[in-house]
Amino acid sequence: MKHSTRIDLDPQVRTQVIALLNQSLANTLDLKTQAKQAHWNVKGANFLQLHELFDQIASQLEGYADTLAERVTALGGVALGTARTVATTSVIAEFPPDITEGRVGL
Repeated sequence: MKHSTRIDLDPQVRTQVIALLNQSLANTLDLKTQAKQAHWNVKGANFLQLHELFDQIASQLEGYADTLAERVTALGGVALGTARTVATTSVIAEFPPDITEGRVGL
């Protein structure tokens, strides 16, 4: 913990919760950028529907990421959400760059 807070949690518990929230933040931001990757590159018969869907997903994830980051800082932690941190921390599998068709694998 870097900052004082009035939240009445044991400091050790707070440290653990901050770590979990930062992991969720990294995963959420990674998923958001991967949704944008899909949004930018989708092709095929269902282009418009999928293009819009991926953009909506990315927008929703942005809101969740903001909430996670604000909870980290409310607990006295530092939100770790830079691209470099996310790249080394996220446990989300990489979106395959060669998938551009909406019906791949179906």
